[in-house]
Amino acid sequence: MTRPSRREMNELAADREKSAVRSERNAESARQTAADPTRSDTTRKQAAATVGIALGHAREYREEAAALRAGRIPGED
Repeated sequence: MTRPSRREMNELAADREKSAVRSERNAESARQTAADPTRSDTTRKQAAATVGIALGHAREYREEAAALRAGRIPGED
């Protein structure tokens, strides 16, 4: 497989940053749902459980973006 060009890696990094922002929005939405007394206990518990998962995804996306900007392919270093 051919190594991506610098431009392609920067485009991938920008995409990962967008994914991180989306994951952070998802975490905030889950926080709000978990705190919403009009939701069922099950829904609130499930929403609370997803907050950490979404924030973990955001962190991973940012780590991948940093690697790509540094010229590394995530998972290969």
